[in-house]
Amino acid sequence: MVIAVVGFGCARPDPQATERPAAEPRASEQSQTSARAADELRDLLLAGRVEAANALVKTAEEPGDERWRWLAAMAALADNDAQALARHRAALAEKSGWALLLRAQEQMGKLPRRELAALVTEARARLGDHPDAVWLHAQVLTLESDEEGLTALAALPDLPDSVRDFVHEKRIGLAFFRLGAAPPPMRPSPEHVQALVAEAEQTAPSGTLAVARAAEKWLELQRADTALGLVERALARRPDALALTVLRARARVAAAPQDASLRAAQIGELVALADRHRAEPEALAQLVDGLQQLGATEAAQAIYDDVRRRFPDARAVERWDWELAAVFTAVVSCRMALTEGKLPPVEALARARAPVDAFFDRPRVRDQFLRGSTAAASMEFLQCEPGAPLQRVEAVARAVLAAPFGASYDAQAAVLLASRGGDLELARELAERALALAEDAHPGYALVAMPGELEEQRRATRGLAHHARGLVRLRAGRLEDARADGSRAHELWPTQPDIALLAAELAERDGEAHRAEQILARSIAQEGAWARACRERLQLLVRARGGSAKNLDRTIARLEREWKDERIAAVLAARAAAPQPLAPFELDLRGGGRISNEALRGRVTVMIATEPSCFACRLEAPALAKLQQRYRGRKDVQFLVVTSDPDGIDALHGTAGFHTQIARDDGWRTAVGINSYPTHLFIDAAGREVYREAGGYSEMHFVHPALIEALRRGR
Repeated sequence: MVIAVVGFGCARPDPQATERPAAEPRASEQSQTSARAADELRDLLLAGRVEAANALVKTAEEPGDERWRWLAAMAALADNDAQALARHRAALAEKSGWALLLRAQEQMGKLPRRELAALVTEARARLGDHPDAVWLHAQVLTLESDEEGLTALAALPDLPDSVRDFVHEKRIGLAFFRLGAAPPPMRPSPEHVQALVAEAEQTAPSGTLAVARAAEKWLELQRADTALGLVERALARRPDALALTVLRARARVAAAPQDASLRAAQIGELVALADRHRAEPEALAQLVDGLQQLGATEAAQAIYDDVRRRFPDARAVERWDWELAAVFTAVVSCRMALTEGKLPPVEALARARAPVDAFFDRPRVRDQFLRGSTAAASMEFLQCEPGAPLQRVEAVARAVLAAPFGASYDAQAAVLLASRGGDLELARELAERALALAEDAHPGYALVAMPGELEEQRRATRGLAHHARGLVRLRAGRLEDARADGSRAHELWPTQPDIALLAAELAERDGEAHRAEQILARSIAQEGAWARACRERLQLLVRARGGSAKNLDRTIARLEREWKDERIAAVLAARAAAPQPLAPFELDLRGGGRISNEALRGRVTVMIATEPSCFACRLEAPALAKLQQRYRGRKDVQFLVVTSDPDGIDALHGTAGFHTQIARDDGWRTAVGINSYPTHLFIDAAGREVYREAGGYSEMHFVHPALIEALRRGR
């Protein structure tokens, strides 16, 4: 889901064109001992070695200068150590460059990215482009997916290899993301990506982050020889780099998968390294991951158990516990129940929620991502528990505020608090932050989204945020303000049922019952529990206006038909004016045989790109079965599923009653720019793609038949 922020994200001080304040003292003006200690601490932090960084802070003789204090504060922040953070923060001069950098790091995820970029840009000016400020600016530009900004940072003179390597690693990560997920017009060539990697090797030769990222991605793309050559060259420069040694073992085995003796030798090498690094839990975690990748589960488990026993508070153990809790996997059943309008049994919900609750209730979770994601999952579980204690709701909402996970979760927490009588001031704060962050697209999305898709995503997020603030204001008795937010939310996302319910309630309060009916009608044309809530409210409104039971269904059907006709007309008008030839393919079919694009000619085809792990794909399965039933016996309409997991999809679709040909994807979906699931391609009888739809299923029951019939009639 990436934003070019005018005047902020790409604002890099030009020393020739911009008057700059006098730079604060650089490390070169400090004692060499102090500078070396600070450089070591920075390099540990930018490599993600938080435990080693905090150990250095505790054992090193504190130089006492501001740079060291800032770095110590960054280590405390990364470790969620509030007391140490407050102590080091207090030692920084107010509004100094170091204080600005710390504020930017503390506010990541809480401030809009343009404001973060402005803070770091000002800090860079105050600190004379100090490498530490460049390091933090690279983090902000990565959040914005600003490849041009990162390129400019990588070209700055006088950067130490570790910082330049960090910047290159971020550039390479974005490039590989586009290579794997972007539509063809937005996708770089493999040669371009290789050139970026070569630049990193040449300009930051002692670095490891960029090479490790590139090797990992080449392995994912099944280019083991490329990964192996890259790692071998890097190890010649840095034979001490454990991450590269682990990657070399993986690349060697991937390049010769049938060589059992080679695999055994590589496993033996990693096990021997584990003995050498017995005192380093972060290093042992890398080795556990490498051994698991090589299939050496028993060896990995032995190291894993040893780390748990000797370092129970290590960050690696924390992450392993989080993974065992299966946080977001556990949420899926709750989402399904909500969408279907069926609350899960209390006992089943308690079992699913227990490991997530246990992780959430820890006295201190160090990793901010783990804290944020666990709070987000707990928030979703609360949706399934209308009787959850208010104290628990408020605790989870405070966790969302403290460890943000995006604007939509802020909005969700605000709505939950307001609708259940919780702390309205807390709800207001969450809703206001949701609005502030609503313009920030999900990191990376703009790299793979077409401009229209990006704007649609922003509109939806803004709609949710206005709905949240409108509900909070309504519950606080601020009717005029609530009316403005409700109206704006409905304008941005008119078919979202929760938004429609609030907009209709506000219209009713204004005595505009007919307008309330029209608002609700736009949502009842969809499917799912929330749409049913809109239908029930609409029924009450029609009855209140004197509608008889006899005419009630007729009135609702008319309103629903009006909206469906409007939607169908919009979809048919949006079909490509010039149909595109379908990209050629020849894919293996589940059960044997192959299918090519030529086999689709002569019939209208709905191609469904899907995955069994995708939540929306699960939701749409019953709707696909109904759609197929509608065309059963028609020889001019067919369905084809393309997935990486044919067996998993067969089980999912079979349970729903949808039975059709399933092809195993060989990279074709990525080649044609499919980067989200489910995505449906509509192919005409000439074998041309005429329409593409990604996302939900709620309008499939009336939009898809209209498209299919239009294609059958050749119009």
